[in-house]
Amino acid sequence: MTTSPRTAPPLPAPPVPLEDHARAAILADFEQGDSAAPGRVIVCGAAGEPTSLREAIDSALAPDGLVLVGVAGKPSDEELSEVRNRLWPLLHVVALYELSAEGTHRRTNARRELVDPDACAPCTLLAARRRTHVMSPDATVEKFDQNAAGWNGEAGSAGYPHFRWMRKHVALFADVPPGKRILDFGCGAGWVGIEAALRFEARELAFFDPSPEMVRIAEDNCRTAGIAHFTGRTGFGEAPPFADDEPFDLVLSSGVISFSPDPERWFSGLLACLAPGGQLVIGDIHRDSRGMRRRRRVKPLLPVRELNAWTRDEVRRELERRGLVHRASEGYQLTRPIPEAMHVNEVKLGGILTAPLLLANRLASAFDRGLGSPLQGQFDSWMMRFERPR
Repeated sequence: MTTSPRTAPPLPAPPVPLEDHARAAILADFEQGDSAAPGRVIVCGAAGEPTSLREAIDSALAPDGLVLVGVAGKPSDEELSEVRNRLWPLLHVVALYELSAEGTHRRTNARRELVDPDACAPCTLLAARRRTHVMSPDATVEKFDQNAAGWNGEAGSAGYPHFRWMRKHVALFADVPPGKRILDFGCGAGWVGIEAALRFEARELAFFDPSPEMVRIAEDNCRTAGIAHFTGRTGFGEAPPFADDEPFDLVLSSGVISFSPDPERWFSGLLACLAPGGQLVIGDIHRDSRGMRRRRRVKPLLPVRELNAWTRDEVRRELERRGLVHRASEGYQLTRPIPEAMHVNEVKLGGILTAPLLLANRLASAFDRGLGSPLQGQFDSWMMRFERPR
């Protein structure tokens, strides 16, 4: 519940004065426009109990506003991560601004750049927006369209064998007879649905994604793979564009629930597409793996989906509450230090470790499945198979 402005606790004061030139540079960097509009820009300190801090910001911040939360001096990444975690789930930190005698630098996941050369008192500002704004439909479509080519994988690159293995691994977790209708629920580049359609000789493959560019790429990939009957549409899982069609025998959802700002509607949309007697295979990143927990402790900047992710047990409870029957689970993608080793292998080693790292993931997943999947904390991703009773 949002606290009214009259009863909300006051916003903590900035820990150090924010010089006008630094403020102007930061707002220009965000193309913030009229920062004098109510709730457009809020500057506050990080002090205070987490709930009170979030309530005070929530009562004052416009839906598309910007919050700059300051921490004096030169805080460590661990200290900044703690502040970020306190702001979630109301806010998502999208950038850091590091102020010092060398000027103001913007720090993102990709790079660190100077935005103002004038000296400032030492301070770091966490630039945050409402989670609902960052995960809004318009923002999602823009982000997916911009990143569509990269999410298709780069054939011939060091990481491509692992990219394709993951998608095939999820697709083949299904167990349906030939000739069924298949829906890829949030298809991305389409490879999970394509792998399933090829393996199970689908009568029809349907798929959708919020991004028109993703759908176009998925359609191209279907043609290249020799899929004869396919239909692609744009849309979101909260209101799937196939919900009014005949429900599907197999629904695949890989890496989608963590992007949803409204899981209740998303689960309802998922079930609207699944036929009685049909099968659902769902997978995503595991918020509470050993590696993911460490990332939240030490990395102040993370993709929003990592913070928004669900655990396997949480998703299973939601689906069983809606009447689905769980049939199998498995972890895949080993956690730290395997992802870090894969990054070094792809960026610095030219792929010489691709084969052994991929083999390690495949063997670990098979071992976990053989034991009944007790090792979820050792994997950064999970998948499950459900059936819908007739």
